[in-house]
Amino acid sequence: MKKSQAETMNLSDLPSVDTLLKHIAGIDLPHNMKRNEARNILSESRQNLTKGKAIKPENIKDQYQQRLHKIANSLRKVINGTGVIIHTNLGRSPLSAAMFKELELLQDSYVNLELDLEDGRRGNRHDHLRPWIRALSEAENGILVNNNAAAVLLALNSLANKKEVIISRGQLVEIGGSFRIPEILRKAGSKLVEVGTTNRTHLSDYESAITDRTKLLLWVHSSNYKITGFTKSVSLTELVELGAKYEIPVMADLGSGALVPIDSFGLQREPLVSETIRSGVDVVTFSVDKLLGGPQGGIIAGKDQFINKIEQNHLLRALRPDKTQILLTQQGLRAFSKGAGLLEHIPIYGKLASSIEGLQARAKKIIAAIDSQSLSVNIIDTKAQVGSGASPSETMNSIGISLQHKQLRAAKISSCLRANEPAILGRIKDDLFLIDLKAIDETEDAFVIKALNKLN
Repeated sequence: MKKSQAETMNLSDLPSVDTLLKHIAGIDLPHNMKRNEARNILSESRQNLTKGKAIKPENIKDQYQQRLHKIANSLRKVINGTGVIIHTNLGRSPLSAAMFKELELLQDSYVNLELDLEDGRRGNRHDHLRPWIRALSEAENGILVNNNAAAVLLALNSLANKKEVIISRGQLVEIGGSFRIPEILRKAGSKLVEVGTTNRTHLSDYESAITDRTKLLLWVHSSNYKITGFTKSVSLTELVELGAKYEIPVMADLGSGALVPIDSFGLQREPLVSETIRSGVDVVTFSVDKLLGGPQGGIIAGKDQFINKIEQNHLLRALRPDKTQILLTQQGLRAFSKGAGLLEHIPIYGKLASSIEGLQARAKKIIAAIDSQSLSVNIIDTKAQVGSGASPSETMNSIGISLQHKQLRAAKISSCLRANEPAILGRIKDDLFLIDLKAIDETEDAFVIKALNKLN
């Protein structure tokens, strides 16, 4: 059987850059960008032809158009049907409407980011959040930096640069994106001193490791895993007492940073920031974009003498927040100051509080609105998670819908829904595509219905 002309395409058959540019004249991107991408795709096509791979001319044009469309719409709205509420790959906690309302302050305007309007002198950007951090964490002082990794790095570099930091082997965690505590310690200039074993660490292990070069005792909340069975760990209170005995500060990295008890949602209790401060630790670090429900950020809170020292570190300039982070974080902290009863206005807490009855009612409405002869849709019981390291072994009862198509496999359904506008994410199990409703806002159900009806 002879190969078609498209399959035996020669290098000379490749379209020119100008031909590709004319094909996508309606896409609103800078000319240089469109030209660069045209050259890139033609270069890739030449390499493939040289290797003997078949290429159709129309595929080159389609791929070029798709690539430019992806660039033009890189950051898109996603409906989260994965069942993971704080999803790192989806930007962690969704921001509230009140936070976006706060951003109106920046619209066509300047703000007094580093200006004291009372005396006209230069101000400190960290002063905008300092009273809120003090009030909600019960710490003497506190500042905001770019994220929690930055908070840990800055605190370690400020308090134990070129000195020893003692930590239990059971707390040498790694979280998403290859964030490893040992690597952060090294980057901060600190010398890691491991004590105990993976599953058992005693107070005497810490005490035996203390030397004249020990500058910090580090306690890390193992937020993304749990060790069970034959275990032993040292409490923060015990570590604080040991630190006081040898006049060595104690730092706690909480990761998620709960300001209110999440066990009220039927989940495993996370250590509260205020409880950690009351235990007597000197410095606490935690995220803003997890259980606080704010933008990307990391808070360093603790005793005045240590926060003041951290603020004097020149590295802070590279890690400091901008005006948008400060405004959004302030709004997030303000929401917690109104009491636990108003937390449903923070998106993640509204989702955590959603009832099985409410989710079932929504699932029935979605199924009733599906008009497809090819698609089989059913209500299923599912298990949702908080995500991003909070309550790693805990799940919540949830409700989802399962999809099965006469012609499309689950992977193809997934691909089609990701290409939808807005994109819809779910998960595949036993060749069924599942959409969990726990992290989907009720206002988004109409988008789900419309997208599923397109699969007919």
